[in-house]
Amino acid sequence: MFHIIPNIRTLVQAKYNLLYEKVDKCEHCNKLNPWKHGIRIRKTDRENPSSESLNPIDIQRYYCTGCNKTFSSIPECISPRRWYSWIAQQVVLRLFISGKSPYAIAKKCKPSYKTIKRWLTRAGDQCKYHKDALGALEEYTFLNRTIGFNDFWGKCLDEIPLGAAMRLCHESGIIIP
Repeated sequence: MFHIIPNIRTLVQAKYNLLYEKVDKCEHCNKLNPWKHGIRIRKTDRENPSSESLNPIDIQRYYCTGCNKTFSSIPECISPRRWYSWIAQQVVLRLFISGKSPYAIAKKCKPSYKTIKRWLTRAGDQCKYHKDALGALEEYTFLNRTIGFNDFWGKCLDEIPLGAAMRLCHESGIIIP
């Protein structure tokens, strides 16, 4: 389980501001004031060469005495279950919406063809859930009028970054990749 810290949209912000955020309740049972429980290291910066890399990024862990569970507190820019940042995934999604094939995207971007294909397949499988979750929010009701994958993601990404959209879906109870 994880808590997503809003408005940390770049790895630079995550690198230098993450530990200043405090989680005030458990993500599992909502008990107040979970204990800080160490740090987990993430190597999310896959775009920059190693000499300019922002890696490692520290991810704060928490422990709840109420339910005896631990959880992480991750910034909005980091995908909880993937190696690449939301920004890298947003670039792939934008290129796909613009008509590029996964193979052509793999020639331009760092993720492999198989990774890009897997991202797009999962995004297609979960599109309905993401549309329902975001369309239920007052400021994004216009997304309910979109038709199909490309229309939905095109209009969504015109209004909100992918990381913020996934945070909102997570807060709505939708499993995010």
